Amino acid sequence: MRVLTNRDFLAGLMCLVLSICVLWQAQDYSLGTLRNMGPGYLPRVLGYFLGALGVLIMAFSAKTATDFPKINVRALVCITTGIVVFASLMNPAGLFISTVTLVFLCGLSEKKFKPVRLALISLALCLMSYLIFILGLNMPIRLFPWSF
Repeated sequence: MRVLTNRDFLAGLMCLVLSICVLWQAQDYSLGTLRNMGPGYLPRVLGYFLGALGVLIMAFSAKTATDFPKINVRALVCITTGIVVFASLMNPAGLFISTVTLVFLCGLSEKKFKPVRLALISLALCLMSYLIFILGLNMPIRLFPWSF
């Protein structure tokens, strides 16, 4: 049996599933009004928009059906590992080391490993994260393990 679908349909389906999860979780919070928004207002609005977007993506993807896309196991493992390691390293090692580790672990998902390019990307991400989260938003995130 051949399953015919395409990546756009799967992406729309995932948006729809995520929308349902967000709306289900947000039902416990009060909605409030437009002038005095409650804690459930923004999640519900974003959940509805995400659901509508998912339905639109699924509707426009119905034109072209192809074989079920192959799952890139290498990318799935490397990116998932990178996210878990980033979350684990953030508190003890700081933003700089955890971001560099994340970029290099995710870079292993490509067939051709480019360390210079990954180093530049990680430095740019570290700088942007520092400017946005530490300086701009004044969040208490340590940059290096010896700081703070």
